[in-house]
Amino acid sequence: MKMWMRPFAFTAGLALGAAACEDGATDPNVIEDDALLADMALVAADGMFQDLAHMVSPSTWAGLGLAPEAAGIEIQGSRTFSRTVTFFDDENNEQARYHPEETVRMHVVSDLTRVVTHSFWSADIVRHRDMDVTGLAGLETERTWNGTSTGNVQKSRHPEDGTVRNYTMTSSAIITNVVRGVPRADNPYPKSGTITRTIHAVRTVDGVEEVRDVVATITFDGDNTAIITVDGESWEINLDDRGVRKNFGRNNG
Repeated sequence: MKMWMRPFAFTAGLALGAAACEDGATDPNVIEDDALLADMALVAADGMFQDLAHMVSPSTWAGLGLAPEAAGIEIQGSRTFSRTVTFFDDENNEQARYHPEETVRMHVVSDLTRVVTHSFWSADIVRHRDMDVTGLAGLETERTWNGTSTGNVQKSRHPEDGTVRNYTMTSSAIITNVVRGVPRADNPYPKSGTITRTIHAVRTVDGVEEVRDVVATITFDGDNTAIITVDGESWEINLDDRGVRKNFGRNNG
């Protein structure tokens, strides 16, 4: 069956959709594994959406007039968000502020914590990013983003009648040559590049721990979808509505 799920700005409901399949006749061990893979895929997808949210113009980052450092900025759905932004000229000298004609590179370091709580699940999210953007010199047509990201997601599902599941996922990501066109209004989607996340997941069900390590690779090609591959399973990410779709059938069965 096909399912649409929403990533972790909304994420802690992630595995709920996949876990709902447990009422069917499919092998529950297979469904449990699919649910965990789906959860890990959506944690990676949510991290990607946050990565892309950071890939805005240098004038936006400098818009508060506090460059190169601004702290305590709140964003929707977060508890805290802090950032340090540094601009550089063509001789790699640090600048006191962004200059549209003289800035050629920007370095962004950010930290996010977020808490989500609903009736039957809760989640705590911590992310750190260190990203560099080039292509700012002259008449810009595109900017290229590279960097790293680390994250920690703790999630707990508490069904009214059922098994309690707790998840802890730690991740590290490499952002490689993600190209964004300029102006953004005419180029809403990344033209190319990848974001690769290594995820370590620990799931605890009735006191029994399962450990899983996977690599999630997201590839962009310029349109409104991206493909995420986790442990040989592929999902399609709709970059317009933050949906992630996968056919849960195995081997077309």
